[in-house]
Amino acid sequence: MALVLKRYAVFPTAMAYRFSIATVTVIGIGALVGGAVAIALYLGLSSATVNTRKLLEQQVDSYMDAVERQIADRLDPVLAQADWIAAHVQSGHLDLGDVDKLTSFFLGALAATPQVAGLAVVHPNGLSRRWAREGSKHTTEDWSDRPPIIEWLKAGANAAAPEWREPFWTNTINAYVLLHDIALRRDGQFLGMLGQIIPISDLSSALGDLTHGTPFTPFVLYDRDQVLAHPSLEDQRPGVGEEATLERIATFKDPVLSRIWTPDTERMFMLPNLERTTASTVKLNRTQYAFLYRNIELYGPKPWTIGVYFDVEQSGNQVVRRLLLSSIAGLVVFAVALVAAVLLSRRLSHPVQAIAHVARAVREGRLADATRLPHSLVREFDDANQSINGMVTDLRERETIRETLGRYVPEQVARSLLSAGGKLEVETAEATVLFCDIEQFTMITEQLGPQRIVDLLNAFFSTMVEILERHDGVVTQFQGDAILAVFNIPVSNPHHAESAAKAAQEMLRAVRSQTFEGTQLHIRIGINTGFVVAGAVGAAGRLSYTVHGDAVNLASRLENLNKDYGTRILLSGSTGAKIQNMNLQPRGRIAVRGQSEEVDVFELPAE
Repeated sequence: MALVLKRYAVFPTAMAYRFSIATVTVIGIGALVGGAVAIALYLGLSSATVNTRKLLEQQVDSYMDAVERQIADRLDPVLAQADWIAAHVQSGHLDLGDVDKLTSFFLGALAATPQVAGLAVVHPNGLSRRWAREGSKHTTEDWSDRPPIIEWLKAGANAAAPEWREPFWTNTINAYVLLHDIALRRDGQFLGMLGQIIPISDLSSALGDLTHGTPFTPFVLYDRDQVLAHPSLEDQRPGVGEEATLERIATFKDPVLSRIWTPDTERMFMLPNLERTTASTVKLNRTQYAFLYRNIELYGPKPWTIGVYFDVEQSGNQVVRRLLLSSIAGLVVFAVALVAAVLLSRRLSHPVQAIAHVARAVREGRLADATRLPHSLVREFDDANQSINGMVTDLRERETIRETLGRYVPEQVARSLLSAGGKLEVETAEATVLFCDIEQFTMITEQLGPQRIVDLLNAFFSTMVEILERHDGVVTQFQGDAILAVFNIPVSNPHHAESAAKAAQEMLRAVRSQTFEGTQLHIRIGINTGFVVAGAVGAAGRLSYTVHGDAVNLASRLENLNKDYGTRILLSGSTGAKIQNMNLQPRGRIAVRGQSEEVDVFELPAE
């Protein structure tokens, strides 16, 4: 099949990166229309409009990235420190039972991470040891009577990775905190949990410093509805107990922030180049505010919404309005062109995809899946479809011929016949010939009868041919109950002698380990290496592929000599000289009928 397909191969190798015709069409038309719209916007707007829009976009991207970096700069070191401590415990450098060493170690860790207010190690039995930043305190308590702690320990023992927990209020430092925990193990044994608490009021202070002197008011929401960070929360110390939760935006004292999710908010189109950030506007007391926010899902079981808002009018409302109107007009044109490009690309891509599907099926040898391509009103597509249909029909016919020939001649010979237009050249080469015969076949034939002997031979030949072909052997003839196989012609094999020997051993093992139609068989094998002539021989209208030469005759004689020596596999000296490490056993020089000189003979054991 591969030889046939080479005639139809157009692209021998596949490109690493490819684009569909639909993508190319949409991108091409979209790029052209987008460029035209961009030019129109540039020519229709004053330089002040363009500069203001760009400035706003840059400010938005800059501040949103800065807000996210500010959070990461404060919390990512906590992750790194947790991994570092867990690694010390795992390696044995940190003994959780040595309180003095633990105190020195954790006070040093607190010094390295000023955002961490305290660390705690809770052992599986509920024993807690805590180290606080204020006063460098060390506290030991028994928490075994606290069900939430026990459940936390059980979950931590099965945790595959460190986790951030829900924000909560703790009376230990009288603040809302974030908790990061990690399981501590050594040699696979769970030793307890490490917890680090970070006051969230520090986030409010950091974000307030970040946006100081800008029109932006920063905020961080937890699970969309709870205020996690805001400039007004920098000094918040409500002291409402352990059951306290973060304040909801609906009751929060910032009236602008409370409107972020209300139905009257609108999408903001004046900032089209924002990628990860969402922009929306809302009116409050005749003043229009813009929200810019994005979601991150790194620091807890629920997402954080980080963002800023600002007064649109103070940022140049008139310029923004003109930009908004021009952008809307340009976007409408662009959207219409894009929709047209999508529709056109679909019309163009369907016939191309159908051709590609058929070509892929042909390339992979799945001719049954190569469906007939329909006629097309587009001349080029129709010509391509009919050409491919003709190619597939031709390939199916050649495949049928090849499969039919393959039943009567060796597969490689069938391929050569098809590729050479039905002609097969005579070849002369050194090859190894293997001759195999069934012992006492005449007696077996009398015992089984005609039908069963045919079934036995079919089963026997199927097993033997499979073994021979696995070792690159080509069966050229079935002579009654005998098999004539050749190695290195027509299939090239530089190790043909060794392949033949290994095939013979496997054939002998297969016969010993199984029965054929309920009959245990015994075989004899002769192997010889020499020059042979291979070609098609026969009448003008009916030919048979076979090999000829003295090497073939000697292989047959060696097979027959097994009777005299009580052996199963005999091979000639010419074959033995090409074989290494196969424990050949010499049987001397023997005069063989049909040979002018004596021949060195070796026995090849089955193993």
